[in-house]
Amino acid sequence: MTGQARTAVVKTLKARGAKARRGHLRLQVGELFWYVDVLADGVGPMAPLRLEIGCWTPELPPEPDGGAVDCPLLMDVPLDGDEVTTTERLLDLIGSVGDLTTLRERLPELPGVLVDKKLRDLL
Repeated sequence: MTGQARTAVVKTLKARGAKARRGHLRLQVGELFWYVDVLADGVGPMAPLRLEIGCWTPELPPEPDGGAVDCPLLMDVPLDGDEVTTTERLLDLIGSVGDLTTLRERLPELPGVLVDKKLRDLL
């Protein structure tokens, strides 16, 4: 099941514009770049999936090499139950955040978000 769910989530991400960049999926929304990695929380075919999502702005170089985990904004979103619907909802949310002003306003809507000091100072 996890393999099929992972494939469906990746297809959804790509259909919504995510492109491979340095081994990770990246979505550009306005001036921001959203990195999305689909990860399994455990081993085996029934391990639950989660999205590791990072946001990067060119105002805070260098560009992340390690994907979402290297971004100044990071959040993990569990994909419980309907993985594709959860992914689509999350893409709707981050797809509406394309600049730092909007990011500052929408931070409370981002589940479990962590923001490093450099980005927090910029916001």
